[in-house]
Amino acid sequence: MSAREQELAERYETLRLRCVFQRRAIGAEVQNIQTRFGSVDRLAVMTRSTLLQPRVLLAGIVALLAFGRLRGLNTIGRAFLLMAAARRLWRMAKLL
Repeated sequence: MSAREQELAERYETLRLRCVFQRRAIGAEVQNIQTRFGSVDRLAVMTRSTLLQPRVLLAGIVALLAFGRLRGLNTIGRAFLLMAAARRLWRMAKLL
């Protein structure tokens, strides 16, 4: 084997080993992300299944009819403002 072939073979082996280590590092990061977002996924599934229950949908329709359209929209607007304020407070609390 010539010196050039030897050099290329060593370079190829070095690159192959680097790829193996990078794959392992990426796999570890993906596993870390999956464990972090596992609880979020479970919460999303529970929320979706709860909101799609006929009783919950019927209760929402009855509440909307009971409050009236304008009152319902005002309530939704207030809830949105409260949620936005709560998010801002949460962000500020995280900074402290």
